[in-house]
Amino acid sequence: MFKSKAAAFYATTNAVWKVLRPINSALPEGRLPSPSWAPSRLLKQRDRIPMDTGVPRKTLSLCPDCNHEAVEAVLKGEIGVADFRDHPGIIHAEILEEGGRILMRKACERHGPFEDALSNHPDFFQKMERLAFGRDFTCVDDCSVHGHGANSIRSGRGTYLIVDLTNRCNMMCSPCFMDANAASYVHELTIEDIKVIFSNALSFKPQREINILFSGGEPTVSPIFLDAVRHAKGMGFHRLHVATNGVHFAESRDFALQAKQAGLHAVYLQLDGVSEEKNRHRGLGNYMAVKRQALESIAAAGMRTTLQVTVTNGVNNDGLGDIVRFALQNIDKIHGVVFQPIMFAGRDERVSADDRYARRYPVTQLAFDLHEQTSIGWQPMRDWFPLSDFGIFAHLCDVLNPDAHLGSLFQETHPNRGIFSPLLIDTHRKQAIPIPVFFDLEQFMRDVVEITDTGRGPAATKALVSLSILRNFDQQKAPSGFGPADLRRVLEDCFYRVAGSSDHWSQKAYSYDGRWRIMIFNGMWFQDAFNYDFSGICNSTTPVATTQGEISFCAYYGGGWRKVVEHQSRTATLAEWHRTHGRHEIYANGKKVDLGQPVRSTEAKLVQIECVPLAVPTSN
Repeated sequence: MFKSKAAAFYATTNAVWKVLRPINSALPEGRLPSPSWAPSRLLKQRDRIPMDTGVPRKTLSLCPDCNHEAVEAVLKGEIGVADFRDHPGIIHAEILEEGGRILMRKACERHGPFEDALSNHPDFFQKMERLAFGRDFTCVDDCSVHGHGANSIRSGRGTYLIVDLTNRCNMMCSPCFMDANAASYVHELTIEDIKVIFSNALSFKPQREINILFSGGEPTVSPIFLDAVRHAKGMGFHRLHVATNGVHFAESRDFALQAKQAGLHAVYLQLDGVSEEKNRHRGLGNYMAVKRQALESIAAAGMRTTLQVTVTNGVNNDGLGDIVRFALQNIDKIHGVVFQPIMFAGRDERVSADDRYARRYPVTQLAFDLHEQTSIGWQPMRDWFPLSDFGIFAHLCDVLNPDAHLGSLFQETHPNRGIFSPLLIDTHRKQAIPIPVFFDLEQFMRDVVEITDTGRGPAATKALVSLSILRNFDQQKAPSGFGPADLRRVLEDCFYRVAGSSDHWSQKAYSYDGRWRIMIFNGMWFQDAFNYDFSGICNSTTPVATTQGEISFCAYYGGGWRKVVEHQSRTATLAEWHRTHGRHEIYANGKKVDLGQPVRSTEAKLVQIECVPLAVPTSN
């Protein structure tokens, strides 16, 4: 009886959609709003500049050797920053399919040919390109913020603004895209620098709701960390995060409480595996004890954690499923997981070609490895989408809230570099199922684009979106006990990820505590000089904030800008810093962090993930 009712409901909603859709399409299109934060009216799909995609295609890239030489010339005073801005070592490149792989090939007249693999799965790679949402608004009145030549950011609001507080760190890891603790100088922001950075962040359109990510080095070793968080909060930024190795959070619950009181919303915790062996390259002697205690301290302070995983082929690529299991078993503390394939920058920028080929991990491989290492029926071609599709939901929020003070977080990461997959988690049973098993997410996103393009106004748009949710939901394939009302609740809970801003935003974001939650697994692949593609730089969604403006993360670390910026504004030589400030603790070569009396927590059992039962009740 239940199955027949579910089938009838599914058929009815589709029938209503088929009646309303042609009526809606036949009516003249309305105009989209022109919010105060935007440089123009909201964009319809046909108005958006599409992503540069296609195989084969030609693009511009960097010669790693020319780029390195240009950076060194700036550091030696042989050329100025303006020369580097205009001539960072640009060469032509081609992206092509060959031998079951997507490759980037390029050749420098002086340094010869370079080749790198972008994907081992051409069908998946091209599907991500096909599903990519278009670009956001072009930035206006931003010359002082985004003037970095070919590396300039030209469109979008960004989703994460990276604020590197220091190049010092209390660990000595490899890989490290900053090469922390290895420079001959200290680069550390002052509170005056912080004021400049956040003033710049508010200075241009589109104005945006954006995640702030304090980073480093290790940002918690900066003496102004808490003051920087307070200042950002006072400037009206509420999505405040820190990317950390967790040592200070593990050492002191008071520190976690102080950070929360200062305005910190959440923590990005570095974790490359769930065993000491998988993290041996990090050099910390009691790595997992530190991570578990940091998780406990962060949760006790009322915050959640996103795991940040650097994936290196031959090091930890075979342990990614264990990380998923760890996240599910700790869903009360863990919000999501970001897998970041290694970028050969910083400590690894001069790696040999053989080593680079061996350690390279294309982001598309993530979908296939998680399929093999878990047992939840995770299907690469069905369950993964380009990160830019988050922009569809940001645009929907903007249409539904035309009087909002700030624009939603509009994700426009290039589909070659960013993918995501949402899982529905039963928090009672600690089990997971991919959303597309029972909800046609791909069709729903197409529906949303079609609905918003007709410009019907918030009330009609919301009604049509609600109908689309119901028509794309197949309850017969959903987990037992999960119905339309549950689907609506978890989807509504997800909107805080892209929209909403208030003094109490962080509290509201944590308010949902139902049985069912969505956990999103992201893959973000930052470019280095070997696989650099300028077509993804102009719409970077993760700029690094400096006193000289906002620079694409890939350009900053992979394209040489970090060394140039730090050379311009370095605080002191390392010897001078040690004389005036002393030496900070560094945990390397197996040294352990003194955790005092560690908080006791249940040891994670790395059992195989089982599928959520798909049977539905047979009673009424």
